Amino acid sequence: MKIIFGGAFNPVHNEHVNIVKYLLTLEGVDTVILLPSVNPPHKECSTSFEQRIDMLKIAISGLERVEISDFEKFGQGKRYTCEVLPQLKEIYGDIAFVIGGDSLEDLHKWKNPREVISICPLYVFARGVSDKFKESLGYWTRQGADIRVCEYMPADISSTLIRYNVELGSYDNLNPNVVEYIEANNLYCKYSDIIKKLKNNIPSNTFEHCSRTASYALGLNYSLKLGLDYDKILLAGILHDCAKALCREEHDTSNVPSDSVGTPVEHQFMGANIAYKEYGVEDSEVLDAIRYHTTGKRNMSDLQKLIFCADMLEPGRNYEEVEELRSIINKSLDEGYKACALAQYKFLKEKGGNIYPLTLEAVDELRNN
Repeated sequence: MKIIFGGAFNPVHNEHVNIVKYLLTLEGVDTVILLPSVNPPHKECSTSFEQRIDMLKIAISGLERVEISDFEKFGQGKRYTCEVLPQLKEIYGDIAFVIGGDSLEDLHKWKNPREVISICPLYVFARGVSDKFKESLGYWTRQGADIRVCEYMPADISSTLIRYNVELGSYDNLNPNVVEYIEANNLYCKYSDIIKKLKNNIPSNTFEHCSRTASYALGLNYSLKLGLDYDKILLAGILHDCAKALCREEHDTSNVPSDSVGTPVEHQFMGANIAYKEYGVEDSEVLDAIRYHTTGKRNMSDLQKLIFCADMLEPGRNYEEVEELRSIINKSLDEGYKACALAQYKFLKEKGGNIYPLTLEAVDELRNN
């Protein structure tokens, strides 16, 4: 039997390879067919089909009984599993199809799911067995599906997160030779001009903090399933301290409240100006996330809360309450923001001196909700 393992593979990462290696150990499996998609129905690919094929070849180099199919290269438009599997069965004969546990849970949303389960067995890789997973497994089994839940549970690695972290210079969970290919072909570098300019314009320790803040915020968006725009998170995170250590006289200070001048919060207002004027950011949501990342305010949006918290909790931060605050936000953005804002207020009270009005308003709102 040949097992079809499809996906965008944008890029292929170490867990993809681990899944292939596991499949090759299963009885009755003679070949694993990797099937990169050209136009996946629910995703946009920033790399070409040929580039993703190249990375797959690099990642599986040395593995036997593995093939890469260019079958989808010859299709037109977006194609669905129910349309592709019958054609693959004609080509390869006895096949099975790999899906993730989340895909099984969402199988009812697929186009013609009953056709899919009638074509071949499904090999399911789950990252945990939730009630929803059990319900889906039971339901589709009763509908006649041949579902084989694999013992191997892949680590929760996201190609989306990998792409954005590559923008930030991090290459975790990638084959070193794939990394070389990415760098040689300038892949996943949509914001390279902004990032290079920022790196040259602010102190290195500030840049490293900004990079960690962006990465931490991106990870929370994924793990908490917030559904926020990854591009906006990256821009707000990487640029949130773009005004730190800059001479204010050399930059636009319009829209900088007079009561913030010379205080520790001035840089958030200047930062929004600089992001707009000097880095070309026009998105108001991104600019506002920068504008209020230190003080907070009433009626914070989810993006604003995320950047506020990531600034306080990124891995480089080390203070007494930080682990407790991280454990809170790992469960809920709203609760995490509340805990962070109140912790910041407590610190400012104990430190003494004036607290900026926006912070007082934010804390008052949180206490009354």
